[in-house]
Amino acid sequence: MIPGLPTVLTLFSFVAFVFGVQYFHHPAGLPTLEFDFIVVGGGNAGGVVASRLGEVEDYKILVIEAGPSDQDVFSVQVPALAADIWFGSSVDWNFTTPPQTNTNDRVLEYPRAKILGGCSSHNDMIYNRGSRDDYNRWASTTGDDNLAWDQIRPFILKTEKWSSPNDPSFSEQGHFNTSIHSSAGVLGVTAPYYNHPLNDLLLKATAELSDEYPFLQDLNDGRPIGLGWGQATITHGFRTSSSTAYLANSGDNVHVLLNTLVTRVTSIDETGSNDFREVILASTPEGSTMKLIAKKEVILSAGVIQTPQLLLLSGIGPVDELKALGIEVFVDNPSVGKNFSDHITIPIKFSTDLPTSSFDETAALAQWKSNHTGRLALSQHLPQIGWVRFPQDSPPFKNGAVDPTAGPDSPHVEVFFVGVSEGSEENSTLSMNIVNLTPACRGSITLATSSPFNQPIIDPALLDSPLDTAILLEGFRSAQRLLASNTLSEHILGLDTPASSSSGTITDDDVI
Repeated sequence: MIPGLPTVLTLFSFVAFVFGVQYFHHPAGLPTLEFDFIVVGGGNAGGVVASRLGEVEDYKILVIEAGPSDQDVFSVQVPALAADIWFGSSVDWNFTTPPQTNTNDRVLEYPRAKILGGCSSHNDMIYNRGSRDDYNRWASTTGDDNLAWDQIRPFILKTEKWSSPNDPSFSEQGHFNTSIHSSAGVLGVTAPYYNHPLNDLLLKATAELSDEYPFLQDLNDGRPIGLGWGQATITHGFRTSSSTAYLANSGDNVHVLLNTLVTRVTSIDETGSNDFREVILASTPEGSTMKLIAKKEVILSAGVIQTPQLLLLSGIGPVDELKALGIEVFVDNPSVGKNFSDHITIPIKFSTDLPTSSFDETAALAQWKSNHTGRLALSQHLPQIGWVRFPQDSPPFKNGAVDPTAGPDSPHVEVFFVGVSEGSEENSTLSMNIVNLTPACRGSITLATSSPFNQPIIDPALLDSPLDTAILLEGFRSAQRLLASNTLSEHILGLDTPASSSSGTITDDDVI
């Protein structure tokens, strides 16, 4: 039982265990060694796929998750405690990158969830559908019109369960567009916020900077360009995830095996047909292994890092890389682990006379345990989010660089307002992140060793493309323009981070 949770929730979990999805903590407890479908990874995709397949009552589904149940980790349930489970915690893989050449050889932390629900049990719960352009580009690239925005949007609505405000004293009226949301799905979504003077100041600034920062009533309308209220996968004061929304509501034909690593996928056909329907399991490097068979399919949904890692360990990938590690090659596929990309972020901080966004965490915990309201029932970051699209004549594109976004409805950067903390002397510190949403650089996931218990080499090749640097720099300048507006400038006292060079002037090298 999780401390502080109502008894009724504990009873509900017990009933779900008896009459619904079945959880196992060791392979020896499984009722059979054969399932119709074996889903490797109980994260965002795995939880949804397994639950949907389980709607066919005759199917027997097994989800294999390397981490524990999200219901066993208190900080997963409480939205504002998300930082407690990030890098350095027992439910994070605690990956790092190799030294990144273009960031002064810095080794970067690379948080990834090691828990049921995957990153939906681990992230900051921002709910963002993205730009309609992205979907339409996927449809055009693949030749499949079913991936276009107009075709996908009904399925997005089918998943969504818009929730009423958790705290009746904080009305969400006007913070989102009711016509583009649904309450018929299973994934809890809301637009939670808390009062802070920066909220009104940012909204006033949208009128002053309407070209660059127009007011955006709903970031999920398919054109996320502007500044407005954020949305989150939170419902009634609890985090919502693929585990809580999908797996927890599955039938007893869905089985979840926890704390178990799939080390390889192998063929059940020794004649060389590569019928990869067998998985090898292990809980520790020294422990015994077990084999399970999927009658129909093995579905790999182990995330952006471990899916290619598992393919490579299974002998599916670039032949030269695999042979160098002594791995038998079954499928020579040079694309496995390649074309890896991720968003690039730079943190910036400004000195301000605004009050901090901090709160009494002891009192907030007592309030959350009492009625699941208050600051712990929300994400910790400030409620507003900005999305900026640069004109084609802006600095990143003056040298003829091709716009990396999917179209005119897509932003180039996200301006994320982290919070206002205590600063030096009588001032506070406003922290923000500038995020390049469409990086041009491409890295790779490769094996360091042939052991599944060793971290792969996660190389995002950050800033390998000059365009990525140019976009981040323009994002920084955009944030400066926002804070230099008449509305905000009287509260901004100066730039703290990045620090200026010895000349006293901020250079591009200081920013990146």
